[in-house]
Amino acid sequence: MKKYFLYYFYNFQEHELRAVHADPHPGNFLITEEGKLGIIDFGCIKVLPDDFYYPFFSLAAKEALNDEAETLQAFRDLEMILPGDSPQQIEFYFRNFSEMINLFTKPYTNSIFDFSKKEFFEQIYAYGEKMAKMPEFKQARGVKHFIYINRTNFGLYSILHELNATVRTDTFPPHFKK
Repeated sequence: MKKYFLYYFYNFQEHELRAVHADPHPGNFLITEEGKLGIIDFGCIKVLPDDFYYPFFSLAAKEALNDEAETLQAFRDLEMILPGDSPQQIEFYFRNFSEMINLFTKPYTNSIFDFSKKEFFEQIYAYGEKMAKMPEFKQARGVKHFIYINRTNFGLYSILHELNATVRTDTFPPHFKK
C-alpha cells in the first residue's frame, strides 16, 4: 500500500463528499490482497455542512491568516469568537486561535508534507498543553463540528506519522466560495 492513499481518502471525503469517517485508527483500515485500502466500522460518519465547511477550510488557505478581517469573520462564523466578547477577549482568542490554525493546517498549506517529522507533533502537543493551562479555554468554543474534524485530522496525522509517510497534500484542495 502506498502510505498516502489514506490521506487522499480523507481529503476526498472532506472536500468532495463533505462527510468524513470520523474514527481514524489503524484497526479501521486494512489492505486488500490487491493492495487497495479497505475501510471498516462506519459508526462515526459526520457530515460537514456548508456553514462549517466554508469558513473552516477558508482558514486553510495559505494567505488566509494574513487577512485579519477575513480570519475574524471565519472565527465568528465558527463561534470561536462570540458576539459578547470584549475587544480584549477578541484579541486574545484571535491570537491563540490563529496560532492553532496555523499549526494544524500546515499539511494543507504545503504541496508535500512529511508526517514522519516529530517536530510537528511536538508543536501540536506543546500547543495543547499551553491551551489546557489557560482558564479561557476551560469553556469550549466553536461549533459542534470541530470535535469531529479535529479528531479526524489528528487521528489521520497520527497514523501517517506512525507510517513515516511523506504525502503529496495538494490533490484535493478545499473548495472556496466564489
